[in-house]
Amino acid sequence: MKKYRNILLLAIFVVILTGLLAFPLRYKIKRKIRYLAGRSVSLLYGRTSSCDNCATLFDDKVAVHEQAYQTEGILPQTNDAGLEALLANETLIELSSNQFYNVRDFNHSKPYLLPKALKFIDTLAYTYHAKSRENRLTYFPFTISSGTRSVASVERLMKQNSNSIRNSSHLKGKTFDVSYTSFDKNEEQRVAFIAALDQLRKEGRCYVKYERNGTLHITVI
Repeated sequence: MKKYRNILLLAIFVVILTGLLAFPLRYKIKRKIRYLAGRSVSLLYGRTSSCDNCATLFDDKVAVHEQAYQTEGILPQTNDAGLEALLANETLIELSSNQFYNVRDFNHSKPYLLPKALKFIDTLAYTYHAKSRENRLTYFPFTISSGTRSVASVERLMKQNSNSIRNSSHLKGKTFDVSYTSFDKNEEQRVAFIAALDQLRKEGRCYVKYERNGTLHITVI
């Protein structure tokens, strides 16, 4: 009886110790579990998402995106107040929805970008519009799902999103995300949009990283 009690006490001790050791890493563990779960689904069904060829086309890693900020970009702002100040002095410009693209309500970023990034978005819309006309498609606006973040908002997002990292390029003013799932059943328009983005990437105007959470992570060069 004493032997079983000692084993039980030892098991309880191991569980408590494991919990204490894992507690500081709890958010990283959660993000890893979400990533592996998503990857398992992808392998099971033989495809990654509604953007089937995006993983091959858009594979610019974090270090590649960082190259765009060697000579320009804002300093990471501690909180949203810092971003508001940059908006007030016109270092950053506010995005707004129009006939060519929708700006979603952001939870963890602000719809603010450097003027160069806004100019690129206009070029992207024009290129996509041209490809839609070439294919006799009705233009379907694309959706911008995130913009510039503060250090505080990145910290909050890291607790929920496995793709988020501490040194996020979203902190620096030329990076935004486009939702490829927002095209919904407009598959031909999605293909035209991807072709337009791929063209601009090949022309050396941007870096793009496909993400399984439904977005294309774009940094303007």
